[in-house]
Amino acid sequence: MLLHRAKRLSRLIIGLSLLATPAASTFAATSTQQAFVAGQPGTAALEQITQQMSLSDIEALVVSLKNDKQYKRMLQKLQADETSAAAEILAALKDTGSLYDATTTLVQQKTGDAQKLVRAAMLLFPADRYALYHALLAESTLSENQVKSWASSTGVLTSQLYADEAFDSAGIAIEPLMESLSVSIAGQTADTKASVYFRRANASNGDWQRANDLQWEPVTAHLTGPLVYLQPDTAYELKIRLEQADGSSQTLMRQTATRAETPPVDPDKVYQLADIYNGGTLDLEALGIEGKPGAWAKIVGDPNLPIVAPDGNKHAIDIGNNSYIYFENIVVKGGRTHSVFAEKAHHIWINECDISDWGRSANILKNGVAYELEDAQPINYDSAIYLRQSGVVTVENCHIHDPNALANDWRYGHPKGPNAFFAHANHPNPAYKGQVILRNNIFEGKPEHRFNDVIEGRKNGEPLGGFVRDSAIYGNTLRYANDDSIEIDGGQYNVLVYNNDIAHSYTGVSAIPTRVGPSFIFNNYIHDLGDQTGKQWAAVKLGGLFAGAFGKSHIYHNLITVGRNGIAASRFQEDNTFYTHAQNNIVITQKDANMVGLNVYDPRQFEQTRYVNNYFFNTKKGEPKVEGTIAVPYAYPSEVNTKNAESWVNSEDQAMFPANDAYYIPNFSLKNAQQGAYINGLIN
Repeated sequence: MLLHRAKRLSRLIIGLSLLATPAASTFAATSTQQAFVAGQPGTAALEQITQQMSLSDIEALVVSLKNDKQYKRMLQKLQADETSAAAEILAALKDTGSLYDATTTLVQQKTGDAQKLVRAAMLLFPADRYALYHALLAESTLSENQVKSWASSTGVLTSQLYADEAFDSAGIAIEPLMESLSVSIAGQTADTKASVYFRRANASNGDWQRANDLQWEPVTAHLTGPLVYLQPDTAYELKIRLEQADGSSQTLMRQTATRAETPPVDPDKVYQLADIYNGGTLDLEALGIEGKPGAWAKIVGDPNLPIVAPDGNKHAIDIGNNSYIYFENIVVKGGRTHSVFAEKAHHIWINECDISDWGRSANILKNGVAYELEDAQPINYDSAIYLRQSGVVTVENCHIHDPNALANDWRYGHPKGPNAFFAHANHPNPAYKGQVILRNNIFEGKPEHRFNDVIEGRKNGEPLGGFVRDSAIYGNTLRYANDDSIEIDGGQYNVLVYNNDIAHSYTGVSAIPTRVGPSFIFNNYIHDLGDQTGKQWAAVKLGGLFAGAFGKSHIYHNLITVGRNGIAASRFQEDNTFYTHAQNNIVITQKDANMVGLNVYDPRQFEQTRYVNNYFFNTKKGEPKVEGTIAVPYAYPSEVNTKNAESWVNSEDQAMFPANDAYYIPNFSLKNAQQGAYINGLIN
């Protein structure tokens, strides 16, 4: 990464605590015990170690934690010959209190065991390891290759999310989409406050609007966050104020512009479909159709000329790795696995498409699961649009429907079957990672013929899986899945899910695990959930905090009216811990039984998760039903009653939420001018 980042990291990190709370903002190289994040195996071990315990006793404790159900998956990468190194790290922590100091001191004393010591420290403390990783890169005598290799082997993200040139000389990167943008700042500290203000450029007398403060993202060591509800193709001025813990501050001005609503097309590369298509697979590599920056190729469809894949052809449209291509008004049918396919492409735009009849045929059903052939694997992942390892993608105003295959429901194990869109935005070039826009689409199955997930993520247990970074899923109607309507699992760095109408699926939005945050789920209308048997789990599904990377989700101003659960934990690699901030949501559940009807199901109750001013109510019980710790209850308790809850259930896709300035979320809370209330649910 950039030199300025390595230099300025030395200000921060001799072990910043991951969460930067007032009680745990730095690693102190003193006898004072570092305030480690609760729930880690190392934290559990430190609570049990006494002064009388020998190294062999501590090693036995580590071995017992490796076999403990809660910590087994977290420590599965700790090798048998690394348990003694883990014991030494824990013993040293009793003296130094600092993970960085304990690790580097032992590495200096036992250079031959450096790899074991670093790996052991990171596996014992899967949340606090990110500060350790960045500190070792900036300060230790170990080489960058050593630190990255050893950290990567424990699950730490060591690959770049951005190209180096994305950051300016002050360490600021701005990534604009059409109606939002993100700001990332490298080289700061976890206790730096970053306030952002914005206004349209050339409006010198215009009022500055405040955005939500940037937040510390521990995996990348960035301050970051989005600006939302912007106008397309519009120049904006940004004012970024950085305030340090020592009282010093600086204000930085930047100018940027959101993306246009259509790409710049080369007039010499506008292709009418009838001129280039004679049946079969439309192969763009074979045709040599692609554009370049500022001069895209455009393919104009014909409603009377559908692109139809012959039986056995894997794809109806094969983009290959060609880039800068804009499709308009195309009708696509078929594709044995995927209708539209690309690999390692970028700058792909699909507007006003109709896609149907793709995927393998469910010729055989075994225990409710579909197969094409007797000796084949179950049909899974067949997608209308699958752009493998491809980024900078827009899909808008499309209707995707009627796949060939169908998904099983949970009676027969995890659903397997087709998807409308398969997100795999980990392009090899960091400049093209993520940046996926899915807007104003209708992706729908049918009550008896459903998707697995409507929108699914590839490699979604990995920090570079799924949408990866800087993506926006908004304005869509998504329905009829036997698992999730939207799956943003994996990389969620400034991934936005908003203004979507979500129904008829087992789960509304899945963000498990949030390998890299922050993600933002806001102003969605999630309702009438249920797979084809009527079973459902939750409107928003979270978990897996300690199973890999460490990210935070934000849940704001949603209108949720469901039968079973609202915001709920699920297990990922045996871990159902999650880290979220949920504020100003309406969450109404309508059933009541064991694990049913919970407005919040948060059994681990991670210490930094916060629920603030949410309206929670279970209409069957006639009161809220919550398993979790509510930091700040709803501001108007007299309104928490059946009458108000039922009126919101019947409000269709939008509800007026009582405005309270104490709980205003800058740039996210939208106010209805006539009623003086915040808008929850869909923004019309």
